Amino acid sequence: MSNKTFTDRNGCTWTFHDYRIVEDEKQKVPLNDWTAECRAFESAEQDTVLVYTFGQVSYRTTEPNVLEGQLLFAKPLKPKRSRTVDTSDQMQANA
Repeated sequence: MSNKTFTDRNGCTWTFHDYRIVEDEKQKVPLNDWTAECRAFESAEQDTVLVYTFGQVSYRTTEPNVLEGQLLFAKPLKPKRSRTVDTSDQMQANA
């Protein structure tokens, strides 16, 4: 399961791999595998990670035109946030 690279039309080189979510953890799967849920695009030049989520009819292929389209719809990876609640704000809202 080696990572492949792709250069977009702006000249940025992306490393990409497919994965699925199992018990809240990412599990890499072979490229183009039908069990893949997401494709991660990583740019070493910009320290950017974009994630494309496959739909039911999404192409799971590595053709350049498909990868370009997936990059257009990919979203930045969100850091995990802790859900702390400030009780003083909560009490004011209930008053």
